[in-house]
Amino acid sequence: MAEVRNPGTWRALFRFELSKMAGRRITWVPFFTIAIIAALTTLTFHYAEFKIQLKVLSAFKLDFKNKNEFANGYFMAVAAFNPLFQLLIPIFIAVASGLMVAGEAEQGTLRACLIRPVSRSRLLFSKFTVLWAYTMLLTLFTVFAFTGLGVINFGSGTLYTMNAFYNNGLEGISVIPSDELPGRILLASVLAAYGLTVLSALALLISSLVESAAMAYVITLAVYFAFYALRLFPFLEFLHPYLFVTHMLRWQQCFYSDVKYGDISVSLIHMSGYIVAFLSTAVLLFKERDIKS
Repeated sequence: MAEVRNPGTWRALFRFELSKMAGRRITWVPFFTIAIIAALTTLTFHYAEFKIQLKVLSAFKLDFKNKNEFANGYFMAVAAFNPLFQLLIPIFIAVASGLMVAGEAEQGTLRACLIRPVSRSRLLFSKFTVLWAYTMLLTLFTVFAFTGLGVINFGSGTLYTMNAFYNNGLEGISVIPSDELPGRILLASVLAAYGLTVLSALALLISSLVESAAMAYVITLAVYFAFYALRLFPFLEFLHPYLFVTHMLRWQQCFYSDVKYGDISVSLIHMSGYIVAFLSTAVLLFKERDIKS
């Protein structure tokens, strides 16, 4: 385990936690996984005929002769963001978070860290800071990998998105000019990373309470997908504004014809509240935790 100089300082703690995360092989698995998925998506995109998409677009009076008129690099990237940010990356974040506290408690290294002259709250905040940085890096890597490969292989152009797929209404197609897309994609990546930070705070809270890393990320994913399922039930629409998952998905509104800045602002306030609530609870409970190993 790396040695910490002046462990009471934020810089020392941050560097200490960063070195531990960077030293875990599993930390880098998501980046290789995303790179492989991006490469396979690009290869598949070359041979896909998009017959269903052509029919759907024609139903909205957008009669394209072939896929080359709409299936550009931006189309590939934005289409990939939905499954990645809703399903795959949350799993990576849950695993990384589970190792931060519960994993170290399981290995016996957490007790050694607390023997040093450092407060538990400061230690937990430093872990959250590293986790936030990891979340941001993974999100930006995903965005740049898919957007870069997409534009290089298929060029840029106008983006056509089905509103129903991006929680922007049940009908209609959004048409976004090519010159607006770099800014929108950047904004979407920041919002997606901030949404995943909410999950990071929740995962860190759960990791602070359980004894093993496996239990931490299993419980985290169970909670996340339970709320995600509630988000899909139309008869629970009155509940949707209070679910943290709803606000985590606000990045999707960057791909509506007109960016819904009002809704985005409301979601930023909600997400900030969730982060403060989850992290404060984690600190309070972690202070009372008996670290036996």
